[in-house]
Amino acid sequence: MLWAIDRGGARLNRFNLGTDEYCSVKDSIGWISERLGCAPQVRYAGGERGWIGDSPFIFLDCSRIRALGWRPKLGIREAVLRTVDYLRGNIWVVERR
Repeated sequence: MLWAIDRGGARLNRFNLGTDEYCSVKDSIGWISERLGCAPQVRYAGGERGWIGDSPFIFLDCSRIRALGWRPKLGIREAVLRTVDYLRGNIWVVERR
């Protein structure tokens, strides 16, 4: 964030941070399940695409931050898997209080 503030040039800026990739919920379920060694039964409550109002495809336009020279260090799959590993190693994050 500080990197973008220093290079943004305006008093107020909005940037999407992300990769030039996309994935489906089905993709992420597969990656997470494989990492956890489980095989959940997947059911979509609103038909094949999810639920009413769900966006089956999200692809952020990150061209503004890219124009400043910013590049992501991880792809989507690696970022998802690192998040799973972090949560497994820091269970307090997901514990109910």
